[in-house]
Amino acid sequence: MAHLKRNNYKELYRKDCTDSPSIDSMMREVLHMIGNIDFEYQVQLDSVEKNMSDHELKDYIKRKIEAAHREKRAPYVELLAQLRQRQHRLSLN
Repeated sequence: MAHLKRNNYKELYRKDCTDSPSIDSMMREVLHMIGNIDFEYQVQLDSVEKNMSDHELKDYIKRKIEAAHREKRAPYVELLAQLRQRQHRLSLN
């Protein structure tokens, strides 16, 4: 989606955030962003599938879309894992 800018995940990660409700809201936001990225990926794949007939070219483009999807999604998945770890540590206190 056009409103998601590259490295937007850095804005969500704040080291001073230690209370669980804030972590929960950040996790929801990160999950929402991952969902948007996944939706955009699926739309792109569907478009290639519908609009291209050359199978070799279609496969090449789909691989490129998949690589871009993984690259775009990875920082958010990493951030989500960090937030889950932080939430887990807080729940032990």
